[in-house]
Order: sequence, then structure tokens, then C-alpha cells
Amino acid sequence: MLRSVQMGNCREALQLTKELLMYTKILFPTDFSTYANTVFSCLPDLKKLGLHTVVLLHVIRESGVPMPEETRRADLARVEWSAKEELNIAQMALQGQGLRAITRIEYGSPVEQILRVAEEENVGLIFMGAQGKTLNEELLVGSVTYGVARQAVTPVLIQKAQTVREMGHIQCRLVCEQLFTRILHPTDFSDCADAAFQLIKRFKDAGTEEVVLLHVQDERVMRQRSAKQIADFDREDTDRLEKLCRTLQLFGLKARFMLRHGHPVAETLKAADEVNPSLIVLGSRGRSAFQEILSGSTFENIMRLSHYPVLTTKCIQCR
Repeated sequence: MLRSVQMGNCREALQLTKELLMYTKILFPTDFSTYANTVFSCLPDLKKLGLHTVVLLHVIRESGVPMPEETRRADLARVEWSAKEELNIAQMALQGQGLRAITRIEYGSPVEQILRVAEEENVGLIFMGAQGKTLNEELLVGSVTYGVARQAVTPVLIQKAQTVREMGHIQCRLVCEQLFTRILHPTDFSDCADAAFQLIKRFKDAGTEEVVLLHVQDERVMRQRSAKQIADFDREDTDRLEKLCRTLQLFGLKARFMLRHGHPVAETLKAADEVNPSLIVLGSRGRSAFQEILSGSTFENIMRLSHYPVLTTKCIQCR
């Protein structure tokens, strides 16, 4: 009995240590675009979470166009040399901010290589840029980002920026600069939503001033319930939300909640516009793989359509 208790305490201590070290080392994939360079400027802000090492990654896609082997090698060598120069500049910029930087160049599918490097480097966070509603020619960047967010077992922080074309050039402007000031956390009370909630509890040192919890009663489900059942659900979920608020207050965070009825995606986006969060924190799998607020296409649509940065994480069961 004593042995099992000691083992349990060791596991808890190990988990706590792992959580405290979560953001000391992160992965930043970049394609050196104006958009990526704008998001890059946010990295020093993560020092408030304990960041001291950044892995800078550039993935080179090999051309699918047939060409002589000698030409192909020369072309790849030219691209790799240019990428090394760009990474060296980024590395020096981070070192000037007091951060350690590691540079890596890989070949192949961006999503596959980003996930592989994240695992090899044992990073606690993948930090990427991705447009929300954007220009057609820029959607490829988004497809890589969302591919990583769907498959990564590591938390993924997606920074959003507004893109504007001026005189043929793309200008980017960050939607927000202080990433952790006001958090919106949509929850369905599932284990994976709880995994996201556990992250939020540690955000006080990052400058979080307020956390807004959101639960949406799905109208597609509620229309099949009686008025009494809906009232019972509302009462039960209000109690859950109040309990979560009290927990956050114990961690020194100001918290309030919103309970809505409607379509989960629409209500989440509407609530975000009302709250104006600096960051939306999501669990990436809900109670069901088919029809819950944070599962499948609903989770993906919130990531894609939100104007605000999004932090996603998976629970252990979903990894």
C-alpha cells in the first residue's frame, strides 16, 4: 500500500515537473514569408512562460517537376544556402533577445517534418502562424498549420495576423501583441477540454488578467429535449462552470463564464467577438469524434475562422 502511494506521488511529481518545463523549449517552423516574420516577432514574449530555447525549422519541399539530377542538386543546394542564411539571421535576432536558438533544415512534407522534429527535439510547444480568412494564394500556409494542429501531440499555438496588399506587397499586422492577457476557453467538460484548462491554470505569470469560460448547448441536440431537461442541463452546466471559475481564482486568475445555446461554431465565434480575447485555448477532441463542440470539423472551423490566436492541446487519451 505504502509503495503504491509513493509511486503515485512520484508520478504526480514527474507530471508537475513536465508541466513546469513545458514552454522552456519550443519549435518555430518558418517559410521566411512576411507573415512568418511578423509572427516571429512574438517569440520573445514567451519568455514570460519560461522560454529559453527556440528550434527554428525550415522545410524544403522537393520539386515534383522532372529535371536532370545535376540541375536538381544545384537547385536544392541554392535553396538550402539561402535558407541557412535566413535561419542564421533569425538565430542572431533571438540571441540578441537572450534566447538560445537551434536551426534545422529538413526535406519533405512540411507537416510530417514539423511533427517529426517536434518529437526529436522534445519541445513543449509548436508556435506557428496562420491566416484566418485570407487570400487564396496564402491558403497553403494555413493548410500546413492546421495539418500540424490536427495531428500534433504537442500543444500548438497558432498566431493570427491580418494581411493587407499594398502596391503589390503583402503587409502583415498582428491581431494582438500580448498573447495571454485575456483567455477565452470553450469547454464541453470532456477530458481533452480539461487538458486545455490545466494549461490555463499556469498562465498567471504570463500576464493573464482574465479568463472567460464558454459552454455552448448544441441546438441540434437541445431541440430534442423538453423544457425541463434543458433547464436541468443549464443548471448542471452552470454549476460546472462556476466550479471551474473558483478553481482559476485559487490560482490567482480573474474568471467569469458564459452559457450559450445555438450552433457551437457560430456561438463560439460570436462570443469571441464580444470578449475580444488575446488567445482562445481549445482541447482538440470533445466527448465524441462525431458531434461535440470541440471535435472534428467544429474544432477545425474554430481554428480556421477565428480572428484570434488559438492554442490547442490534446488529452493523453487522444494522443
